[in-house]
Amino acid sequence: MNKAASRAMFLGDLVIITISALLLIFRSSYEPKLLFDISVAVVPFLLMWIVLAWVGNAYDLSLPMREFMKRNILLWFTSISIAQMSRFVLKYLISSTISNAVWIAIEAIGISILFILWKYGSYFLYKVSSHPEKQMAKRVTWSFALAIFIVGILSLFPFAYSVLRYSEHIYSVENSPTAEAALVLGAGVWPDGTPSIVLSDRVQVARDLYEKGKIRYIVLSGSNQETESMLQLAEAFGLDSNILVLDIFGESTLDSCINMIQDHGFSNIAVISQKFHLFRALYLCDSVGIQSIGIHSDLEAQLPETILRRYLREVVATAAGFIHIQALRVRQ
Repeated sequence: MNKAASRAMFLGDLVIITISALLLIFRSSYEPKLLFDISVAVVPFLLMWIVLAWVGNAYDLSLPMREFMKRNILLWFTSISIAQMSRFVLKYLISSTISNAVWIAIEAIGISILFILWKYGSYFLYKVSSHPEKQMAKRVTWSFALAIFIVGILSLFPFAYSVLRYSEHIYSVENSPTAEAALVLGAGVWPDGTPSIVLSDRVQVARDLYEKGKIRYIVLSGSNQETESMLQLAEAFGLDSNILVLDIFGESTLDSCINMIQDHGFSNIAVISQKFHLFRALYLCDSVGIQSIGIHSDLEAQLPETILRRYLREVVATAAGFIHIQALRVRQ
C-alpha cells in the first residue's frame, strides 16, 4: 500500500509542478521560443525536485504527518531555490536577458503555495484511504473530489460554446468587414512604461484597419497605464488624435465591452486581440448587446506560452465571464 501510494504521490507531484510552472511563469515575456518556455519554466523544477526528493526520502509515508510535511517543505524550498537560480542562468544563455529578481521570487512563492496545498491534500487522501473504518470520511473526501471534477467539466462549456459560436466571426486585417470602431484591448506594460510586444501589435493592427478604411474610430481600452502607453504608440504610428478614444476604465474584457456601448455609444465594433482571447471577447461583447467581429493579430504564432497555459487561462476566464454576465442579467 505504501509503495503504491508513494508512486501515486510522486507522479502527482510531477504533474502539479509542471502545470504550476507553466501557469505562473512568463506571464508577459512573449519571447518567441518554445524551447525557452519548456527548458526554463519546467525542467529546472522537475529535475531539482526529483533529485532532492530521492536524496531526502520525501516519500516515506510511514513518518508522522508533521515530520512528513516538514521534510517535504524543507526539500521543496531547497529545490525551488536551486531551480530559480538555474532559471536565471538558462534565461541568460538562451535570450541574453535576465529576469527581474522580484518576479523570480514571486513566482517561486506562487508555485510553493500550490505545491504545499497539494501535498497536504494528497497526504490527507492517503491517510483516509488507509483506514477502512473511516467510511464517512472517505465518502466526504471522494464526494468533494467528485464535486471539483464536475465543476471543472462544467467550466469547459462556456469556452467550448464561444469557440464554436464565434470562430467564423474572427478575421485578419485583409479580409475583415467594416465596423464603426475598433476596440483595442489592453495588454502588458513593463514597469518602466514600455509596452509589451503584444500591446504594440494590437495598436498596429488598429492602424492597419484604419488605413484600409475599415473603421472610423479607435477605442484604446485598459488601465490608465495601458491606455497611456497605447496612446503614445498610436501617435507614434501616425494616427490622428481626433479618431482616438480613451477608455481608462477597461480593467477587464467585460468592462471594455460594457464601456463601448454605455460610455462611448458604439454598437458595431471590431475587437482587436490575439485569436485565443477573441473567442471570449466576442462572447462578452455579444452578451451586452454589441455587434462585433474579431480581428486577430498575426503575432500569436510567435508567443512562447504553451497551448495548455493559454487555453486553460481562457477556460477559467470565460467561465468567470459567464457567471458575471448571468449576475448582471439577474440584477436587471
